Formats: sequence, C-alpha cells, structure tokens
Amino acid sequence: SGRDRGRRLGPGARGGGRNRAGVVAARVLGTVRVVAVAGGLGALGPPPGDPAHGARLRGPRHSRARDRAAVSHHYDLSNAFYALLLDPTMSYSCAYWRRPPGEPDHTIADAQRDKLELICRKLELGPGSRLLDIGCGWGALARHAAAEHGALVTAVTLSREQAGHVRRLVTDDELTGRVDVLHADYRELPELLPVAGFDAVTSVEMGEHVGDAEYPAFAALLRHLLRPGGRLLVQQMSRGRHAPGGGAFIETYIAPDMHMRPLAQTIGLLADAGLEIRATQALREHYAWTTAAWLESLECRWDAFTALVGEPTARVWRLYLTGGGLAFEEGRMGVDQILATRPPVVGQRRAAHDGRPTGVSRG
Repeated sequence: SGRDRGRRLGPGARGGGRNRAGVVAARVLGTVRVVAVAGGLGALGPPPGDPAHGARLRGPRHSRARDRAAVSHHYDLSNAFYALLLDPTMSYSCAYWRRPPGEPDHTIADAQRDKLELICRKLELGPGSRLLDIGCGWGALARHAAAEHGALVTAVTLSREQAGHVRRLVTDDELTGRVDVLHADYRELPELLPVAGFDAVTSVEMGEHVGDAEYPAFAALLRHLLRPGGRLLVQQMSRGRHAPGGGAFIETYIAPDMHMRPLAQTIGLLADAGLEIRATQALREHYAWTTAAWLESLECRWDAFTALVGEPTARVWRLYLTGGGLAFEEGRMGVDQILATRPPVVGQRRAAHDGRPTGVSRG
C-alpha cells in the first residue's frame, strides 16, 4: 500500500519530491553496486540448483539434533579448508585491528592475536583463573589464555572436527591439564559441569547460533556458570533494526538457522538474566577488514580451494565473504564485544571492589 511504501522509505521520503528522488536514487545506486559486484564474481545468471553443499536440516529449529547438524554443515567442512582460509591461530571471528590493515608488517594474524589479548585483558585473566569458552572454535582463545595468562580453560564446541583439532593442539603445545576440551551442546553444560563458578566465561560469535526463542535461557545459563563477581565477554554479530541479518543465502549455503538481532536487544536479554552490563565495544569496521583478509586468502589460494572442496563451494564462499564485507561496510550488520559481570552478593560487593575502574580494558 501507499502507507507501507511511505513507512519503508522513511519520513523524509514523504516530505517532497526531492527527498523521494534522493531515496530512490540511493536505492538505484545500491542496486547497481550489488549487480556490479555480482557480475565481477561471476554470480549472474540462472539461480543455483540444489547443490550437495546446501544445508538439509530436519526436525524442530534449534532442537539439539538439528543444531548439531547445522554446526556440522558449517564447521565440519574440513579443518584443511579453514586452515587455508584463516590465519595460523585458526581464529574464525572478527579480528581487532590496532593498526589499519594493509601495512606490510601488520597482518590478519597480528589482528587476531590482538583480539585474543583484548579479550583476556577485559576478563582480567591471571594464573589459575578458571575460564569457560563456549563455542571455542579451533581453540585459539583457549590456548592463548592458558599459554599467555596461565588460565585453566574448559573449551566447549559442538563440532567434532574442531574438538579433535583442539585436543591435538593442546597435546602439541604441552597444555594438557590446563585446557580441557568438551565436545558438547551448551545445554548439556549443567550436567557436565555440576560445579560451575567460573571466574570468566566467553562466547565469541557463538550466540548467533542459539536462536531467538532460546536466547533468554542461554543468557541465564551464562550467569549460572559464573561465580559471583565473575566476568562474561560476549562477542556477537548484530543487525540494524530493519536489516535482515543473515538472510536466505547464508542460511541455505553457509550457516543454517543463524539469528542476529540489534545490539540493544541482546544487551536487554543479558540484563534480564541478572547480568550487569559493564561495557560494549563496536567492531563493525574491523569485521569488514577481517572478511577482506579472508577473501584475499581465498583468491590467492583459489586453485587449492577448488581442488579441496570443488568450484561450486569455493564460489559460494566468495559470494559469502564479499556480501558479508559489504554488509559490515555499509552498517547493515555489526559486531560488538559486550562485557558483563555476575553481581557479587550484597555482603561481598565492598570487598570485591579493589579501586580499579571497570569497563573497556585499556588498548
């Protein structure tokens, strides 16, 4: 309807022909840009058929069996694939670029190590600190926290490929006894970890896989797993209020059942669970730079990728990384670090305060 069109265009579009023309022109330019990118990637033409790598999930959304299948579809593509794509730390999440990308002596590997260190400093990890890393990926944060800060880490992943990889690295790095790896669904943690009370809990780009209806229970679990006064670091992608987030392409070919929400909603859900929000840090532009680095790896190693997974899968990832980079660049998607604490019990509040300011860690 006309009213719906006005709502979609925004108040300025109803204010006169000049404003309406500006909105339409912006949309046309956006379409031209998308078409140009798609053409450059060889993506124009008939829609893809039903490729073998498309997700075929069964059962209720975010049931344990379906979540396990969804995670396997994306993260069990093969460790060799991600080793080609990622930096040596095997960090598959937004990096933290302390210097602009492109400098010859500052690479994606440096930015990922800086991200790991940023998280550890925000959590104030030290020798003997108990850290629970939910959605540990290939173990970059767990290994860094143990090796560089002396933390005792429990690393959790739903991916069988990742769990095996992390266990091998823990042995190779002589971190046995300091990093424990669990191949488990996060909902199994109350049974597997009957004594919680962790000093710190992290969820680095795992919350997008939890689901909308399931997130309140996830937030409550994060609080439960922390000791009073313990710290939580959630790094999570977000979307604008009217942006679609992942969309059908990502859910079909890349990350099935993925869900993003505006940052304010995630903060509200964490607060509703009884967590105290201490700081947020937006890293949107950092993800545009990160996806650009991954895309460069894909292009530079194209023959190796196609030999490993086939050209159709490689082309899907080319589109995914290009489209994701544009979404972060244009502000349709974001990523944020949310620092929160489980408030200490009333009698412990004064004793817990040591005079240091809380909030975003230095750096």
